[in-house]
Amino acid sequence: MANNNENGGTNEELKAKLYKELEFKLDLTIHGINVDTETAGILGPASSGQRGQERQFVFTDGEFLGVSFGVRPDQNSAYGIETDDGKTALYRYGKNKTLIGDVELKKRTPRPEILNRLTSDGVPFHTIASIGEDGRVHVNYSQQCVLKDKGEDCYFCNYGIRNATIKTPKQVGEVFSELYLAGVGKHLNLTSGFMQERRELEYYLDVGEEIRNRTGLKEFRATAVIGAPVDLSQIEKYKEAGFFSIRMNIEIWDKNIWKAFCPGKHNHCGGWDNWVNALERAVEVFGRAKVASNIVGGLESKKTILEGVEYKLSRGILASAGSFHPMIDSYLEGHRTPETDWHFDLQKKIAALYRKHGYTFEQLHNVSPSGGLAVSIFQIENGDFEDGKLRPWRYPEPKIGSIA
Repeated sequence: MANNNENGGTNEELKAKLYKELEFKLDLTIHGINVDTETAGILGPASSGQRGQERQFVFTDGEFLGVSFGVRPDQNSAYGIETDDGKTALYRYGKNKTLIGDVELKKRTPRPEILNRLTSDGVPFHTIASIGEDGRVHVNYSQQCVLKDKGEDCYFCNYGIRNATIKTPKQVGEVFSELYLAGVGKHLNLTSGFMQERRELEYYLDVGEEIRNRTGLKEFRATAVIGAPVDLSQIEKYKEAGFFSIRMNIEIWDKNIWKAFCPGKHNHCGGWDNWVNALERAVEVFGRAKVASNIVGGLESKKTILEGVEYKLSRGILASAGSFHPMIDSYLEGHRTPETDWHFDLQKKIAALYRKHGYTFEQLHNVSPSGGLAVSIFQIENGDFEDGKLRPWRYPEPKIGSIA
């Protein structure tokens, strides 16, 4: 007999409800939402790129009452948000226009006051970093990627703005240290594209030195997101610099597709085999579940994706496969991603592999960002609920002088 949850239903009923919510969220993520002119004015101007200007909304009636969803504007979507006489609703278009439910756009969360501070050289903190509700500090230190200048950028990516401003290591180190010492910044995710002459290591070392000097930490909760180095001895230097975990996104597991779609990574990172060797070396240096690598789900067969996920998980590498979305100004702009059912089945199979190889909810958050939808499915299958919902992730509280 199924156990009862705190909201009065059975765990099996709650699981079914949460699965339906996740699949609907995935469908909205994949297809985006067509936003009418009046609602677009409420949302504000859209930015360029993959996701546009994302906003959250909640259903005020209907099946998904009270659940938050994201708005990714897409004028070609079968979903649409329309505002009429001050009333906003979500519809699905097709042979017949179907009302899914009335919605209410969520107000933007006020920026934490600490992000209004200025760095020692006069730059606002909020232009350097953002903070998630869970305490994750995200820093994209530059939109520069030298692969674009070389004409070797990854086919699915629109990253790489020529002459992009680079946030200095001192700025990044200062901002994260202040957020950490204030108790609001709990895990740094530091990322960018490929720098000129592969100088990423030098940059990360300088950031690490700045954080260590300001916090007194020898090791701090931070993920270094990098391309695989040709010289694998460099991996130890990221650990020595104080980084807690490391991410090297291989993007595609099929060797031939990888070589074709990731020419820059093939030419400047020692090839596919070296990338895999770098991941395995990183586990030796950082430890199990402190190394991660993503695959872009939808560019190759489900079979090869799952082969890659299992290979990595069996060796202590956290594996994920985000859903492919054709990016504006990428080589694959205008291409289609597989259907929602395909992606959802993939995520369920990845979640099952997390359980098979004995990973925990906490380990899946050692490297930022986590495995996304597959982690939520992993929680559902484990019955990891809190107040009738999935237990939210909370990073450990900072402890000055030692790793949290």
